[in-house]
Amino acid sequence: MSRGDRLVEDFKACRGPFPYRELVRMLANLGFEEKDAGGGSRRKFVHSSTKQIIRLHEPHPGNEIKPYMVRQIREQLIEQDLI
Repeated sequence: MSRGDRLVEDFKACRGPFPYRELVRMLANLGFEEKDAGGGSRRKFVHSSTKQIIRLHEPHPGNEIKPYMVRQIREQLIEQDLI
């Protein structure tokens, strides 16, 4: 199992917070590119072929995505058959 596959499996099984850097790495492996979303901690990820957009705030001062965001992102990725 590749590191990218392992990230997806960890994300699918996650019920608590998930490390932001791991999320960014996983999204990049799935074909998302980070685009300019304005200032501050806002982030936008656009899929290269489907143009699907995922918007979120980079967590601070911590570095973990909250569980409700993990669920929302997971549902969106499943709906698009990306995971």
